[in-house]
Amino acid sequence: MTGRVSGLRRSLEHAGAALDRFVTQREAAELTGRSKDTIVRARQAGRFPHARLDGHTWTIPTADPAAAGLYDPAGPAHAVAPTPPPGTAAEVPDGLALARAEARIAALEDLVARQDAELAFLRQLATDTLSRKAS
Repeated sequence: MTGRVSGLRRSLEHAGAALDRFVTQREAAELTGRSKDTIVRARQAGRFPHARLDGHTWTIPTADPAAAGLYDPAGPAHAVAPTPPPGTAAEVPDGLALARAEARIAALEDLVARQDAELAFLRQLATDTLSRKAS
């Protein structure tokens, strides 16, 4: 049992290391299949909250593009080879699968938050319009 727990701990540490990896804006553009200009605009708009300036180069954590909805690690455009059956040597490591799942969850949470904000705006707009018509 102890071996299984330490293996899980190593997988989680590996997943954390993968999420803490930073890439340049150009590398982020290649990763997402977008242009560098799109990545720059997204950074300037605050969609990459963990981006940082290292010298003269902006770096972005690999999890930020997924959280911003610009990259789906499990999506068809960046699909990896099909997952082999469990128990084979080529199986995706647990840490990598966990990192992909967490990135996908973060991206979906961000999408829901943006849609909620848009819905609240539209409700307020409808209420204001009805108030003006009633006056």
